[in-house]
Amino acid sequence: MDKKDKNSQINLRLVFQELKENPYKKFNIAFSLMVVIPFLVFTYLLAGRFFSFDILIGNIGLILLISFFISVCGFYVGYKILKNILNKIIFYAAQAKRSDQIKSTFVATVSHELKNPLSSVKINLYNIYSGFIGEINKDQKHIIESCQNTIERINRLINDLLDLHKIEAGAVDVKRKLCDIIKISEKQIIELDAALNNKDIVLAKEFQGEVLSVWGDEDKLSRVVNNLLSNAIKFTPDKGKIIFRLYKDEKFIKMEYVDMGPGIPSDKINRLFNKFERLDSEKEGTGLGLAITKDIVEMHRGKIWVESSLGNGSRFIVTLPSDLRVITR
Repeated sequence: MDKKDKNSQINLRLVFQELKENPYKKFNIAFSLMVVIPFLVFTYLLAGRFFSFDILIGNIGLILLISFFISVCGFYVGYKILKNILNKIIFYAAQAKRSDQIKSTFVATVSHELKNPLSSVKINLYNIYSGFIGEINKDQKHIIESCQNTIERINRLINDLLDLHKIEAGAVDVKRKLCDIIKISEKQIIELDAALNNKDIVLAKEFQGEVLSVWGDEDKLSRVVNNLLSNAIKFTPDKGKIIFRLYKDEKFIKMEYVDMGPGIPSDKINRLFNKFERLDSEKEGTGLGLAITKDIVEMHRGKIWVESSLGNGSRFIVTLPSDLRVITR
């Protein structure tokens, strides 16, 4: 087997892993049933209604034999045509999967290589700003602050790209333990306090009880809370209000983020969790935050969706099983 054939086999395995089944196997079973059913009917009509050996002699027997032969040929030709179509579909899916992998690996490599020089620039800017190499005036400080903010945005993009690559490659290490989603949320609220104050946004917390335990990865759940709360802050106007609900519903923990933003058109809601999707190009962001959030939620066998309409804000809902050890799918 040459290198090209080996790569094709690897790509096919990746497609099968994503589908979680072998489409060839199901196709063969389905076509076999299609073939068997008409022959069963044919046999039933012969044997049960008017079968006699005389039927197989003479013109009627010849007609039956020709009909049988045509049926077999027809099913064989149909099988080959449909199998060829299925081959092409799976081949193009495998090629697309391979192309995505190459692009993802390339982006991750470039992102990783950018981290070190960015860190060096960040440290040097901090040293200049702090006056370690000489006093600087207010205008110079303002320019350095602008550069530092730009570097922070690039750094966030790099981290998002690297996280996305790890998730797509299945290289994410999920460390599950019993943790308190209320405690996690309170920490993230403190981190985002400055962003809330800058826009004079009121955050209304509606938390059920003092502790809501969930079996999950604390760091990754923190990322979910931070991403969704940051998203709500970004789209809520100044002096607006955000409602953050946490409660338990049967075996699931539910999180709701209600903002007073412009809302999302119904034809764009399905694209919201796509990678690099930015519905508002004027707002800062990488277009990866919600995609990564969705991936993390699904790692925990949870669900995330949004309810929104133009002019009425948005409500993001997350459901997480409180104990993954007893959840089966």
